[in-house]
Parts: sequence; structure tokens; C-alpha cells
Amino acid sequence: MMMVVLRVAALLLLGVVSAFMLWIMFVNLAGRENSRWFGGRPGTLGVRDGKLAPPKSTPNSVVSEGIDPAHPAYVAPITYSGDSSVAMARLGGVLQRLGGVTLIRVEPTYLYAECRTKTMRFVDDFEARIDPVAHVIHVRSASRLGRSDLGVNRARVELVRREFVAAAAAAAN
Repeated sequence: MMMVVLRVAALLLLGVVSAFMLWIMFVNLAGRENSRWFGGRPGTLGVRDGKLAPPKSTPNSVVSEGIDPAHPAYVAPITYSGDSSVAMARLGGVLQRLGGVTLIRVEPTYLYAECRTKTMRFVDDFEARIDPVAHVIHVRSASRLGRSDLGVNRARVELVRREFVAAAAAAAN
């Protein structure tokens, strides 16, 4: 009797897992970006109207422009001094030294990288835009999947900020 119950439970579990995997496949093949299970590259990447995209509606992204500083998704931009092209090259170097980061687009005023989280290997999108007038680098870091990121995107931006400042100090010496 116990064996029959275990087999039925295993079949039910297999059915639920299979249905969930089929749903994830459908969401990604259909390109349904508004789903929390969409894992493809978002269509909202890049600079539009002179700004990076706003934060996602879920609490798994941070951005430094276009939102109130009191907003939970706000993160301060990275400040720099000197030439903006040097600052962007320095930012690219910092990102390349971090583990799990792949630079996808590096332009004079814009940078896009995909970052893999260490434990679960999820892909997050990291963008940066230079504002040469204000001498800041605006950043946006957002998870592709799920609802929460457990603070990973904010921690990434703060790590990039610390490494950027350290690289600038080393270059000045």
C-alpha cells in the first residue's frame, strides 16, 4: 500500500514539475517579457530619451536616474573626474575583473553587460550611461527572472562603485 502511495505522489510531482517547465519554455519562446519567468534579453535595454530604463515593477532591480531618491530601487550614480572616455574604459575594466560578467556592448557613452549570479547562475542585466556634464555614470542593474534578488543587484552596483573608485585612485598615483 505504501509503495502505491509513493508512486502516485512521485507521478503527481513529475506532472507538476513537467507542467512548470513547459510553462517556462512557452513564456520564453513566445517572448512574453512581462512574465517573471521570461529569461531572454529584455527589449527595454539601452538609452531612450537620454535615460536608462526605469526599475522593474518587481523589487529586483536598481537604477540611478529617472526615479525619486527615496524610491527603494534608487541607487546613487557613480561619480568620476576627468575624461568621460577614460571613465567608461575604467568601468569596463572593473566589470571584466569581476567574475561571471560578460561585456556585450561597450560604446563611448553606454555599456551593457550580462552578469551571472554565483550560486544559482541567473543572468542579470547591468547597464551604464555616462553623463559628461554632471560627471556621473548612471547605472541600472536588474534580474531577468523572478521577483526578489535578495539584494544582489544593489550589492553588485556598490561593488562596482568601490572597485571603480579604487581603480581611479590607483591610476592617479
